[in-house]
Amino acid sequence: MASAEIIPFPFAAEPAPEVRLADALGALQDALEAQRKAVAEWRFAMAELGIGVAGLNQSLLAYRSALDVVDEKVGGLRGQASALEGWADGVLAREGAGDAQGV
Repeated sequence: MASAEIIPFPFAAEPAPEVRLADALGALQDALEAQRKAVAEWRFAMAELGIGVAGLNQSLLAYRSALDVVDEKVGGLRGQASALEGWADGVLAREGAGDAQGV
């Protein structure tokens, strides 16, 4: 076994600095392009969100307007109910006074 030949493990040659720099710049360019795409998609999503919020605002304004109309109608009915209650109280009071006179 003393006659065994040792074969060195092959190592990859270190790339030249220019090649490493070119690779790094390419990776940076890819990253910048991905970032540009992500920012464009984010801006689009924000625009869609703005449209959705504006639509929600319009819906809420319409709902508020409808509630104001209902409030006015309920207020009018409340006034009519109070007037009717007063009239009924007056009728009952007169009938009660008439019953007391007839006894």
